[in-house]
Amino acid sequence: MTIQTQALPPPEKDCSQGTPPHPSAMNLAASPPLRVETSPTQRTKRGRAAATAELPLPPFSGEPESYSGSHRLEEKLRALLPSGESSPQALHRAMWHAVFPGGKRVRPRLLLTVAEACAADAAELELAMHAACAVELIHSASLVHDDLPCFDDASLRRGHPTVHKAYGEAMAVLAGDALLTRAFEILAETPPRLARRALRIVKLLAQATGSQEGIIGGQSLEQSPTTRSSKSPALPMAPELLGRYHAMKTAALFRLAAAAGATAAGATDAEAWGEVGQNLGLAFQLADDLCDAFGSADVAGKPVRRDAALGRPNAASLVGEGSSRARMNELLSRALEQTRALAVDPTPLVRLIEDLSGHFLKTTK
Repeated sequence: MTIQTQALPPPEKDCSQGTPPHPSAMNLAASPPLRVETSPTQRTKRGRAAATAELPLPPFSGEPESYSGSHRLEEKLRALLPSGESSPQALHRAMWHAVFPGGKRVRPRLLLTVAEACAADAAELELAMHAACAVELIHSASLVHDDLPCFDDASLRRGHPTVHKAYGEAMAVLAGDALLTRAFEILAETPPRLARRALRIVKLLAQATGSQEGIIGGQSLEQSPTTRSSKSPALPMAPELLGRYHAMKTAALFRLAAAAGATAAGATDAEAWGEVGQNLGLAFQLADDLCDAFGSADVAGKPVRRDAALGRPNAASLVGEGSSRARMNELLSRALEQTRALAVDPTPLVRLIEDLSGHFLKTTK
């Protein structure tokens, strides 16, 4: 469907009292705490309340949920993927294998919850849903490629054979590529009045995926001779490079999700919302590093000590369990502080962050 960019765009909203400066891509991990002076009476009251949002974890429990609920997200993902019965069947079935069953869908849920926190209307929520599905397809594609023999050579993903084990290495490469391109195609299927916002989200998506600030560049840092050593399982990665690696490999999609949710809702403080996602993404990576370095496979639900075996950077191994755990908690606290300052009604996003915190605590014991 052709996007008609001549349509008059709706006015943008202001979710808070001002927008803090956006840090450079190279200093994302070291950005100072965000402090936005605002009060509930100063915040603009708009649209439908986000307080009704429910964020049940998959599988769907049958309870009432908001637009960001897992059931609607799963339905939309199924509707937007090519049918496994359509030609070429093997490729499309490999794509479905990569996306279903999913994990917690943290990134798309973050995007949709931010959109609700900015009081998105029905059309804006539909754009947010398309963006959320695009983010999840990008994430799924990255996992397909991560699992390949040339990278992690993983046999299982969420208890199921990885795509290259089920469909072959060549088909896995194609499935990952197809998921990437389908993600951008989804964002082109946009109502004309929201076309400009969709184009902004396309740019954010490209940046979070690409070589300079995104997951592809982050993956390349794992392959660098300065970070991958054949003589020792411990990677001699400098702290500043480790921060950049985490910002690109993991936090980039979280930052994208939060900023895209605000952009879809027409908020003027999308960069500030990106900071919330940035902090959540860095905390997510630290939790993963802690789980791999010090956790158990039974609690984690996946193999551990993989970073050491594969020669990948691991912050918990490099700086220690105590420092990594303290930093993770600091990032989560900062995300909560930012959310309460930015959101008209922070309740749904606070609930999601607390849910993540509980998951991190469980898997990093």
